[in-house]
Amino acid sequence: MKITGSYNQYELNNMESTGSKPKAEKEYANYLMKKYPCLSPGKNSVVSVTSGLLRKAMSDEKTGEWLERELSKAPDYIKQAQQSAIAHGSTLKFCSIEFGEEYSTMCTLTVTDGGGTDPDIDEWLEKVKKERAERKAEEKKQEEERAEVRRQETETYKMELKGRDLEDLTRQFAMNLTTQASTLSNGSIDIKA
Repeated sequence: MKITGSYNQYELNNMESTGSKPKAEKEYANYLMKKYPCLSPGKNSVVSVTSGLLRKAMSDEKTGEWLERELSKAPDYIKQAQQSAIAHGSTLKFCSIEFGEEYSTMCTLTVTDGGGTDPDIDEWLEKVKKERAERKAEEKKQEEERAEVRRQETETYKMELKGRDLEDLTRQFAMNLTTQASTLSNGSIDIKA
């Protein structure tokens, strides 16, 4: 990802899993790079965000939504430019998309005669597609895990025991508890005499 200005790499601290909003440009840039594989430049393809837009997207929810929507579509824009060049008997040799302040988008293309596709752009598009699919699968898996945890946290187990005395009830309780121990993660017991 190319961002105007100079920054050091900053480690993303589970921003997505905690749901916390990034507080620094470095965090936000790394969050976007992790979420949108198109921000990793290829040999002949680059998608970038200006630091001004980055700051605005951090403070303005509407701008942030626009930026993320456009970043999710950036590989499609490059694919469409490639197909348009082919339709005109040319080859897309280089494509750069820069998202800037005030919802501006600057696109730089290099097209040559010949038709067909550039193998470096094809490779980049395939890599982005693969990483996008892996990310979606990981997000789905995490959501399923969260749903299962929520289900287990809200699930209630009821055990009713009848016996002659406290010793008999304790024995029955111990036997039932061992059979259900694998499904119980934590809980409480209410004993009424």
